[in-house]
Amino acid sequence: MKKHYKYLVLLLLLPYSMFSNEDKFAHSKQKNIKITYLVNPDASLAITNSYGSITVMTWDEDKVDLDVTIKASSNNENWVNQRISDINIDINALKSIVSATTVIGSSSSTNSSSSSNFEINYIIKIPKNSNNVTLNNKYGNIYTSELSSSTNFFCKYGMLTLGKLNSAKNSITMEYCDNSTISFLNMAVITAKYSNITIGQLSKLDLISEYTDIDIQEGKEVKYSSKYGSIDIDNIQDLDGLGNYLKVKIGNLNGNLNLNTKYSDIVINNASIKTNKIDIVSSYTNTRILYDENLAFNFDFYLKYANLKYGTDFNFINKEETNTAKKYMGYYKKKAATLIKISSDFGNITVIKK
Repeated sequence: MKKHYKYLVLLLLLPYSMFSNEDKFAHSKQKNIKITYLVNPDASLAITNSYGSITVMTWDEDKVDLDVTIKASSNNENWVNQRISDINIDINALKSIVSATTVIGSSSSTNSSSSSNFEINYIIKIPKNSNNVTLNNKYGNIYTSELSSSTNFFCKYGMLTLGKLNSAKNSITMEYCDNSTISFLNMAVITAKYSNITIGQLSKLDLISEYTDIDIQEGKEVKYSSKYGSIDIDNIQDLDGLGNYLKVKIGNLNGNLNLNTKYSDIVINNASIKTNKIDIVSSYTNTRILYDENLAFNFDFYLKYANLKYGTDFNFINKEETNTAKKYMGYYKKKAATLIKISSDFGNITVIKK
């Protein structure tokens, strides 16, 4: 049952002349829907939108405040009036969840052109202890403040700008989303295609990506299955990756790295003294590892149709070289628990001091 709301303050239709490209069009109008619902302290939110932005923030109120602005502009006044009339918001409000869906009528085309434009923008406030936030947006951006709730985000042809996501359950799907950012992720699954995203800090990430560039400033645990694109991590504890046609760049490695890749490039700029194990299986991939001079490690390298460049202080226990294959085993500084193991076909290996 839909609950009664406390406020229904605006439902207006008026000329609008303040949004972008206003000077391009002879006629502009907007419709505003603003409603506040009394809800449970942990009430969830679900929004489905297209052709506009969704902005979600939290507050210290047991209320969901929904503010939707529908804008249309064109050189054809009839088109503007029809477009405004065609767009409605289907709202279902319960104590436990508030959901809203943008409904665009079929009486006229949804495609913008050089002589017309429309957008539907949501600004929403939710209780800070909300249980779940689900946002689905096409042809528009998603913005959030810090959230403690679990999240489910889908964004296509837009951009994600997300604050801290503190929950252990975050699911993000993005397609054709450039310049996206997340300040902090606790635990998340990200599925990305034709996108790029920068993440400030994260605890645990499972990544599935295609044609996507990922930039992570600091991470504890990252696992990826990717192809075509790049993975750039400034500081990482543990990295487990499977993927081809990638550029993988690590600033500081402080734990374990396990990669299986083809037709890629791998660079580790600093295997720190905290490094435990590096295990790489690769084909048609060049690998370059710079290690801290104080990191003692054992090494085990197998190369086929490839060459090894190594540090001058390597101690070899076994060295086998033929015209097609090479095998090297030994240690640097002293025999140690840390192991660097690489198997490479048709890709050179460089392991030298930083």
